[in-house]
Amino acid sequence: MRILFTTILLLLILTSCQSQESQVDNTKPLYGEVKKNKEHKEIDKDFIQDCLNQFGSIDSSVNVQIDNAWRYFYNNDLETAMKRFNQAWLLNPEFPDSYFGFASLLEMQDKTKEANRFYKIGLEKDVKNERAEICYQRIADCKEQLNDIKGTIKAYDKITKINPRNSFAYKKIGYFQMQSKKAEEAILAYDKAIELDSKDAMTFNNRAYLNQTLGNYQLAIDDYSKAIELNPNYISSLVNRGITEMELNEFEKAQLDFEKCVVLDPKSGELWRFLGLAKLNLNKFPEACRDFRKALELGDKNVVQLIKENCEK
Repeated sequence: MRILFTTILLLLILTSCQSQESQVDNTKPLYGEVKKNKEHKEIDKDFIQDCLNQFGSIDSSVNVQIDNAWRYFYNNDLETAMKRFNQAWLLNPEFPDSYFGFASLLEMQDKTKEANRFYKIGLEKDVKNERAEICYQRIADCKEQLNDIKGTIKAYDKITKINPRNSFAYKKIGYFQMQSKKAEEAILAYDKAIELDSKDAMTFNNRAYLNQTLGNYQLAIDDYSKAIELNPNYISSLVNRGITEMELNEFEKAQLDFEKCVVLDPKSGELWRFLGLAKLNLNKFPEACRDFRKALELGDKNVVQLIKENCEK
């Protein structure tokens, strides 16, 4: 009798586990990939009809659910995002976006193998090559918002594989590689971005900054100069070009740049200090001291020692 009871109990436990494993779960891709019973199919049928009544067509209904899914993803409600991607898939299993959504959410759970499976399905469903680039852009936006820098770079890298002429993707890769302290990788990305779009001052400015930090001063000055050519009031480029020029002992050029800077931002004590330093190195002591005192007046505490050493003798 005890053996019989143990056997029955074991069967009940196994049946319970199998039942749990085969349950419909809208927090997993494709509702857990299980066969739905009659009750669930009726619920699905009612949902589809409600969407048709509210939005007029399957396509419109899918777009609403997809937009909602990305919005929840962007706001870090990943569970609800998965539910909305499932609803979009239910409405139209051939629409690629749901599969990209499933994949990106699985990546957030470190389920790389499963994520790659759904990315592959999404690409296969995108027979007209119209959706993949859009989906990867939305993934990049969401992961950037959630501060997943590695995931953001990965999404933009996939965009460049689909569309090698997408200069924006290379700019974003450059920016996030720069944020990740990977200067060489960032420069390579900016090189490609500039090759595709040579009219963006910010890209030249960012590449210049990277070369400046690496000690490639002339390369930095060349790029800062290009940024200023494209945008004469680009104060970041003017400031950093001036600083780089001082590294090369080109103090006359630095003075000219800092003079433009204090015109653009006359209330910055730091800029008046930089201007004073350029003049100090040109032995223009009275002018340098006037600039230092102006910097102090504007709240720049870093100038105090310069005044003591050079202006109070």
